[in-house]
Amino acid sequence: MGTPTEPTGTLERHQSLDVLRGFALVGIFAANIYVFDLEQLGEVEASFQALTIGLADAPFAVFTALFILNKMMALFSILFGAGILLFTDRVGQRQLSLGRSYYTRNLILAGIGLLHGLLWFGDVLLIYAVCAFVLYPVRGWSTARFSLAGSVVWSAVLGASFWSGTPGIAADTVLRALSMMLFGMALYRSGILTLKRSIKWYRTYSRRFLGLGLPVCAIGWGLYDVNESISSMIHNLGVPFVAAGYICLVMKLLLRGAIPKISKRLSAAGQMALTNYLLQTVLGTIFVTGINEVRGERLTVVWMMIITLVVWMLQLSWSKPWMERFEYGPVEWLWRSLTYGKAQRFKRRLLQL
Repeated sequence: MGTPTEPTGTLERHQSLDVLRGFALVGIFAANIYVFDLEQLGEVEASFQALTIGLADAPFAVFTALFILNKMMALFSILFGAGILLFTDRVGQRQLSLGRSYYTRNLILAGIGLLHGLLWFGDVLLIYAVCAFVLYPVRGWSTARFSLAGSVVWSAVLGASFWSGTPGIAADTVLRALSMMLFGMALYRSGILTLKRSIKWYRTYSRRFLGLGLPVCAIGWGLYDVNESISSMIHNLGVPFVAAGYICLVMKLLLRGAIPKISKRLSAAGQMALTNYLLQTVLGTIFVTGINEVRGERLTVVWMMIITLVVWMLQLSWSKPWMERFEYGPVEWLWRSLTYGKAQRFKRRLLQL
């Protein structure tokens, strides 16, 4: 069996996964904006505690803590887990060299992550690649086994967050990513991520998951000044439910055709998520450090949200026209070409009428 030289075609993509990936991507920037001006992980907790929250800042800070922090990274990890099965299923169906393609793909991702880590300490790509190596042997598991394994690993995360007492900023990043990827594999196998349920089903479960997860997270954050360890554990308990609620909410909106314009832009951003993720670091670092220097002091939360909106608009504006002209984002094209050992077609073929 030979190594595949042509990856999955764009016509075979699940748009729902791309939209979710784009949604998670913009959310991740809203969380990372708080730490782009820091030099190392050890400074993160102190930087959050040192934030001056004025009257104008408070709504944005509360919104980020309750709706964004940890939830969007959980969603991104869920989608990476789904992507593992999507890749292995499609390459396996073609009876090609699955193992070689898979490990090459993730070794390259690890390399990109190492380079990204030199630019900013908050890289997750290396962690994702490590988790991918661990998950390959279990790719044939059933939905139930993926769910059980994810629950076991997440229980370890809850224990670690209790002892570390750092809500949203724990040292157990690998376990967090691994557990969410296992849940993502379960959600992909079940068809939930690919619109295989009814609008009613997604509506019901979006309400249930968000109705449970958001209050739990709010209680967790509310206890932060009382007991950091308990606060961390309770907040983290609600994170998977909020992420699952976001998934069901987006799926419901897609099935109803309620957000056609924004879904197309999110889908395009999601198709080139790797490029956009790396670009977020570049833009975030330039904007945050630059404005810090001009102002002579650290950004307020309001300024951070202004930068967030600007970057959102930039990425959603440029991704759609790019994907209309090209098959992949620039980094995705390089990643795929190196994976398959052959330069992939870059420019999109225009239909001849």
